[in-house]
Amino acid sequence: MKKFLLTFTLLLSLITAMAQDRYIIFLKDKANSPFSISNPSNYLSARAIARKTRMNIFIDSLDIPVNPAYVTAIKNTGAIVLNKSKWLNTITVEADTAQAIAIGNLSYVKRYKKVFGSNVYKTSVNKFPEENIVNPSNKIDSSKYGNAWNQTKMLNADYLHQSGLTGSTMQIAIIDAGFRNTNTHSAFDSLRIKNQIIGTWNFTDNTSFVYDYSNHGTSVLSCIGANVPDTMIGMAPDAKFYLLKTEEEATEYIVEEYNWAAAAEYADSAGADIINSSLGYTEYDAASQSYTYADMNGITAPVTIAADIAVDKGVLVINSAGNSGSGAWFYIGAPADGKNVLSVGAVDPTKMIAGFSSNGPTADGRTKPDVVAQGGPAWIAKANTGGFGYGSGTSFSGPIIAGFSACAFELYKIQYPGANPLQFKAWMKEHADNSMNPNNQYGWGLPNGRKLFVLGINHLNKSKITLYPNPVNDFCQFNIPNTQSAEIAIYTSTGALLKKEKLQSAIGNFKFETANLYTGLYVIKIKTEHTVYSMTFLKNQ
Repeated sequence: MKKFLLTFTLLLSLITAMAQDRYIIFLKDKANSPFSISNPSNYLSARAIARKTRMNIFIDSLDIPVNPAYVTAIKNTGAIVLNKSKWLNTITVEADTAQAIAIGNLSYVKRYKKVFGSNVYKTSVNKFPEENIVNPSNKIDSSKYGNAWNQTKMLNADYLHQSGLTGSTMQIAIIDAGFRNTNTHSAFDSLRIKNQIIGTWNFTDNTSFVYDYSNHGTSVLSCIGANVPDTMIGMAPDAKFYLLKTEEEATEYIVEEYNWAAAAEYADSAGADIINSSLGYTEYDAASQSYTYADMNGITAPVTIAADIAVDKGVLVINSAGNSGSGAWFYIGAPADGKNVLSVGAVDPTKMIAGFSSNGPTADGRTKPDVVAQGGPAWIAKANTGGFGYGSGTSFSGPIIAGFSACAFELYKIQYPGANPLQFKAWMKEHADNSMNPNNQYGWGLPNGRKLFVLGINHLNKSKITLYPNPVNDFCQFNIPNTQSAEIAIYTSTGALLKKEKLQSAIGNFKFETANLYTGLYVIKIKTEHTVYSMTFLKNQ
């Protein structure tokens, strides 16, 4: 018996020694890197470089990837490299104890930390439980939006859509737990036909496959990208998407924050304009990794640090506030506590704050959330049924704002071509319905697409040239000051040239036929020998 116990103990010790845990490796530097600030095309896409250039954002050492020589040396210990973060200068590995010690002895390694244990098994508890299905009491308009009409009209997003602002020039990265059946669900037929899903990556398994694991990301995506007339139209149906999986659905460990950082860097490098994240981190399955409210200060959680850096790099980061408003935690989680992050609370269909919506302030006293949208409940696609239904949570108010922002940012970029995410965020909040009295439940309130559009029109049309009527039906007229010649060009809101002609002796009033134009927003540019005037007009039905 003693011999058996001794053998069993030795065997158990051997298994334990060989067990693969996950570690975060913190590096000291990026010395002797083959990458340089002067050659960003080696690690940033052309679109990412163009976005930074337009916003006057300088490429710096944070953009330099983790030194590949360091990665190779760590692989040579036998460890499996899972993810890398250039912003945090970390490497996530799967390794046994001996390999972790060997990595820790490398001269350029500052320290290492176990973040996921092999002795931890997934439970039957899903951290994304099926959303509460609650039918709203108010009547739903039977428009092309289907039951998504209320959540659309609440923000006057339909006004942006009618103006031709549907997110067609924007790229949105969705960071989530999985996108089960997104590749087959009818909500996304249009995305598949028009190739609007332009990238996928699974940061938990190091594969490109993301179409399983969790229903959550599928519902989140539908709030933005669904396009089924009379059933559901999302907030930015013409946007392009990156679908990025970072979550272990049934467990909660801090390694997911580093997965999130890697995904955000992927989005930035690819040239994405917006990151939507319906995720939040407060308490972990390992109590030693959990946060306290005091940590929700914008500078503690690695995921918050990464989210704020992403905004500094030119990406608008939108994160759900959380669903702890009626629970013991009560407050927002990370990265919604970020100083640069646009955090989103939830209201019900009557615009009353949802009881579950997490509250501010941050631990350092900043007002949160920033804005709100319908989330208690919202109309969403259901991966488990292949159909549609209601679901509650800031998980859905967040992407509703992300899609709205994609459309509104298109307008803002026409007004201010070099605008960055922080400027857009301030502009949207300034004109939300609670901007005069922001608080820690409702924030600055509900953004207003109609108001933002009118503001945009008024800004763009401040010139010596008058265009009328606006909106237009069959024609518009404009006057041109005394000039020798002029060139007239008409563009869509996305920048596509429709018509160009030259006028000689361009003095007085001119008529331009618009009957053949589709309903939407257009830009007219009038170039004289002295200057270029830009105005916008809205074509009615």
